[in-house]
Amino acid sequence: MTGGAPDAAATNRGIALLRLAIVPLALILPAPGGAGTAFVVVLVLFAAYAVTMLALSVRADQRLPGTPQAIADLAWIAALVWVSGGADSPLRFAFYVMPIAAAVRLSPPVTAIWLGLALAAYLVVAVPHPDTDLSEDVDMIVEQSLALLWVGAGAVMLSAYIARREQSLAALAEARRLLVRQALDAEARERRRLAEALHDQAIQNVLVARQEVGDAAREVPGALDRARDALDETSAQLREEVFAMHPLGPERAGLAAALRSYADVAGARGGFAAEVTVEDGAPGAHDELVLATARELLTNAAKHARAGTVAVRVAAPPGAVRLTVADDGVGLAHERLERALGEGHIGLAAATERVRALGGDVEIESAPGGGTIIAVVLPR
Repeated sequence: MTGGAPDAAATNRGIALLRLAIVPLALILPAPGGAGTAFVVVLVLFAAYAVTMLALSVRADQRLPGTPQAIADLAWIAALVWVSGGADSPLRFAFYVMPIAAAVRLSPPVTAIWLGLALAAYLVVAVPHPDTDLSEDVDMIVEQSLALLWVGAGAVMLSAYIARREQSLAALAEARRLLVRQALDAEARERRRLAEALHDQAIQNVLVARQEVGDAAREVPGALDRARDALDETSAQLREEVFAMHPLGPERAGLAAALRSYADVAGARGGFAAEVTVEDGAPGAHDELVLATARELLTNAAKHARAGTVAVRVAAPPGAVRLTVADDGVGLAHERLERALGEGHIGLAAATERVRALGGDVEIESAPGGGTIIAVVLPR
């Protein structure tokens, strides 16, 4: 058996316990004609093998290869069935262990292969066994083969189902990792942007004001007015940065007012006129995400769109909330947009991850020179 379960050590321990359970089963179920010397010898050797494999499976530093284990298991089960009666052996059900053990390795093809090998091994043991009379036992052999196939088919389906679940969990874990990374990157970008804004704008204006105050003390004409203008500009810059760090939220100002605040700030930065429309019934449980996504898209438009107008609309179609941000800017070629999304170079990548995490979807229409329309749909 090849392939790997999510926790290989736990899988090996489970298979080892299943293997060891065959020993008391062999003692409880009487073999046809009684337990002969060969049966006792094989059972004792198999018990020693099962205990050894269980001991190895509990060692954290021990890695047990799947395929050699499976080959050894198949050989031991065949030997036990042979010495305990062949086709009529009460231990013939031990062949079910093979596809079941393969199923927990999360590989449907491997499970199917080991089902075929277990069936072949049963037939090899049952048909030529000295106690088998094909004229009388053929129906039983067919029934047991069909039963093994039925159990094995169930194991294959179980393996496929668990494998899909594991893939879904892995995808969710990867999405969570991306969201965490994007959140950390966004925080780092915001800190860097704030530091640059304070250094390049506010601090420089304060230094200018200080110089003008010194000039005013020396009675330089107009110095006091210039100092006042520099301080006014600094005050406006600081208010803008404070708003960017802690803007109005929908719980304080309402969704429409908060969107207009974002749109006005982005319009001032990007040089476009912003239009905001919020339909009745649109505000609701997703207001924070709608607002965060709209802010990301407006920031992106201010940086890249070179638009004259950006329209923001929040609609309330049945069972959903739809945010649309449309601009008449330069647009993006499809391949460039896909590359930007894949590399996470624009805020839309992070917004898309957040929306899809809640079962929503993002639709993008853009072409060079034709503007860009981005629609975000969230289920109620």
